[in-house]
Amino acid sequence: MDQALLAGREVHDCWNSIGVRGDKSCPELARHAHCRNCPAYAATAATLLDRDQRGPAGGDWKRDFAAEAPAGQREMRSAILARIGQEWFALPILLLDQVTGHRRIHSLPHRRSPALLGMVNVRGQLLLCVSLAHVLGIADESMSDERRRMIVIRCAGGRVVVPVDEVQHHCRFHEGEVLPTPATVRKAQAAYVTGLLRVAQGTAALIDGDRLAEAVEQSLA
Repeated sequence: MDQALLAGREVHDCWNSIGVRGDKSCPELARHAHCRNCPAYAATAATLLDRDQRGPAGGDWKRDFAAEAPAGQREMRSAILARIGQEWFALPILLLDQVTGHRRIHSLPHRRSPALLGMVNVRGQLLLCVSLAHVLGIADESMSDERRRMIVIRCAGGRVVVPVDEVQHHCRFHEGEVLPTPATVRKAQAAYVTGLLRVAQGTAALIDGDRLAEAVEQSLA
């Protein structure tokens, strides 16, 4: 991907114009079958998510992100959709550091927590890998195809890797679009789910990023 594009932090959503969500004229579709399998799709996700917390002018990019939003969109929120087993979750963008392909998990001897899966090498740095399925109380953690991904999240103690079965597009939503959390939500998830979002896949549980990050850190204690 063009380095000038990365420097400007622009996003070229080609899947919406010439990909599976557009006119399907992209020549790469013949080789990859679906945009989510294309390196350009993964690179765009990295452009969106793999950002420093400090902007190029030394400012706080989280503050700038909010400040630059048009007046009519300042109550909008952003999330990325991730699937674990059969369930979809909306993870707040500000919780995320980057999305990467599935990588080998190196086991650790004498693990103190069942949620701790091991260590993962991400761009030359070894990071702890935690089972998000375990934290959220999801029994079926079947990750067996090419869609599986790893998400690096930010916690107070540093970055942590969580594996998921699939990552879909970044979405924006208004607070008024969040549906109440149903009484049937699992007890283990109730502390982290703040509501439901209607998405193309059906519904996604909206996650409280701060609570989830705290739970992930506690799972390492």
